[in-house]
Amino acid sequence: MTAQELLDEIFKTKTVTDEKGNKYKLHSNIDEAEGEFIKKIIKENRFIKTIEIGCAYGISSLYICLALSHSKKSHHTIIDPFQSTDWKNIGKLNLERAGINFFEIIEKPSEIVLPQLLSKGERYDFAFIDGWHTFDHTLVDFFYLNKLIKVGGVIVIDDVGFKSINKLMRYILNYPSYKLIGNVEEKVSTRRKLFDFLIKSPFRIISKLFPERIKYELFASKVVKSDKILKLNSSMIAIKKIREDERTWSWFKDF
Repeated sequence: MTAQELLDEIFKTKTVTDEKGNKYKLHSNIDEAEGEFIKKIIKENRFIKTIEIGCAYGISSLYICLALSHSKKSHHTIIDPFQSTDWKNIGKLNLERAGINFFEIIEKPSEIVLPQLLSKGERYDFAFIDGWHTFDHTLVDFFYLNKLIKVGGVIVIDDVGFKSINKLMRYILNYPSYKLIGNVEEKVSTRRKLFDFLIKSPFRIISKLFPERIKYELFASKVVKSDKILKLNSSMIAIKKIREDERTWSWFKDF
């Protein structure tokens, strides 16, 4: 069975299977549109060395490895401290079922593994962040991946709709060494659109009258710059490293 055939079967049945044949309801996974978004980025850039934080049932891993199949030099590193416990090794099994043999799973927390990889001099073309979703933990993941990703490489962050990830992206999008290259847009309810238009828009216009240094002291960040303006009305977002990170020791931008 190929990776695509396995993905089609999983999305059709909405179940996954462990090594004993027990079936589990599919959850905590990226959807097909998000998978195709990731696959397209990797294939178009012909990336060969990738890293992922969070594997679960292996849906994102299958899409990444499917995109990597163009080269015999490809290698995918997966960090998932709960693969054999919470996820019953199903992510690993799904990769093996698809005949994929160019991956490794490191079953330790990312805050331990990432600095170890950095100290070894590892560098990657592509990274996918879908791990522990607190603001601080995801920031730590990004901090190290920023150092591990090559110039020209891409980092994709999942679950931008989470308040913690949304807030973090407002900070990361200020980095001068990155540019936003794509997103998977989330549908916004008519009620939310109306609220933003009637309530937030007037304050956004007013905020433009104030100097940059005090805007964020007077107005909420989503008033100063809306999710729509920043493309954060998304489930997933991709940023490209356009040059080395050369920020000074005192660099800071409000977010």
